[in-house]
Amino acid sequence: MDKNLLKSTAKRLNIYDEVVVKKCEEFIRLYQSKAAVKSLNNQAKIVLCLDLASQCLGRHIDKETALVLSGFKKSLYQNHLNTLEKLLGLDKILSISDVCVQLGCMLIKDDAEAILGKYQKSSNLKDMEHPQYVAAATYLACKVKKIPLDKQKLVSISRLKPSQWKELVGSFEKLGMEKEAAMQKLRVDENGEECAVDVDNLKTIAQDDEVEEYEVWKKRILAESYAALEKQKRMEH
Repeated sequence: MDKNLLKSTAKRLNIYDEVVVKKCEEFIRLYQSKAAVKSLNNQAKIVLCLDLASQCLGRHIDKETALVLSGFKKSLYQNHLNTLEKLLGLDKILSISDVCVQLGCMLIKDDAEAILGKYQKSSNLKDMEHPQYVAAATYLACKVKKIPLDKQKLVSISRLKPSQWKELVGSFEKLGMEKEAAMQKLRVDENGEECAVDVDNLKTIAQDDEVEEYEVWKKRILAESYAALEKQKRMEH
């Protein structure tokens, strides 16, 4: 791996976050381990891996500059990006179980799946394949059960920016997902014994993340979520 080329390419793309660069290095190593794959030159390989790393971590990348540096036209660039994503296994549909295993919180798996199911039903969303939903459901389930978790890792799994993550969690909360989980006050712990959930300690999540523009935000998700919320309010009155 040409680290000097990686560093200079990242700089030209205005990427100074070491976390993104390290994730890119990880992708490059994985790419190079695929012996049969030799179609990309070093520059294009680095640009594409930086793009995927940025997406995975919810960071912005200058697509126009990326196209120029890669030497590809837009359609060919996207084709290579999709191929690389599949090659690296990034196109796998993430499940609640996958997230719980990564975070070591299998205890809340059933709670998270219940939250996710109710969110899908309440918001009338059909496309739930993006990892943001399982990440948010897992997060709220952990909050209800007071289970500590690596929030930064969870945000990374969601592939959202911090501001987008806040908005998504807010949409879950506005539809009453965390309250729905809290209503089931008794849970069974690992030893099969019932334990009470302290509902009074549930708080709306407040972050210090700076609000950013939504570069890759799916507007229809929020629109449908808020529409479902209004419908729910009308039914209550």
